[in-house]
Amino acid sequence: MKEKERKFKDLKNDRINFYILDTLTKDGRTSYSKIARHLGLTHVSIKKRIENLINKNIIKVRAEFNFSKFNMKLGLLLLELEYQEIDKILSIYDKCPRVLYSFNIMGKYNLAVLFYGEDQHTFETILNSCMLYNLKGIRKSNLLLIGNVNKPLFFPLKHNTFYINSENAPCGICCKDCEKFKIKQCIGCPASKHYIGPFKAQE
Repeated sequence: MKEKERKFKDLKNDRINFYILDTLTKDGRTSYSKIARHLGLTHVSIKKRIENLINKNIIKVRAEFNFSKFNMKLGLLLLELEYQEIDKILSIYDKCPRVLYSFNIMGKYNLAVLFYGEDQHTFETILNSCMLYNLKGIRKSNLLLIGNVNKPLFFPLKHNTFYINSENAPCGICCKDCEKFKIKQCIGCPASKHYIGPFKAQE
């Protein structure tokens, strides 16, 4: 059996699994019992179904942050990277608290990066000073700004990159030396001890 066919067989495409997926997508806290009552099954059978989907890495139940609720600025950065620098740049973006997703693409550009800024000034600063022009190996770029949307936008926050209390941000920039930070047009990097934004941990 081909690998792709095997993976889709793991999903078990039936009405029960599809209902579970649809329900948990709308509310990941929905109980086994509530799903079971709707389907006329036992909560034990639903529990086994969900655990099977999780164990096979088909679904993941997690908390996501509503970026649109707090008027966060979102952007999609399209990049053409020099081949020998791709792994290095991906490693930097992977450690960056503001990068939500990065993925390879085909065409004029070979990498797409979805990122956020807490406000407009910070968004502009991290684009110009941290994510783009200070990194070696970027041949060209194109920025797509995400405007107002008709429904909430939920994405996972990279909490493991927050509160590292480092002098420098993952990109190598020290916020206290940045002119935009000095004049309070940027709130700094959440992975830096100099960060003064809304995600700063309360003492």
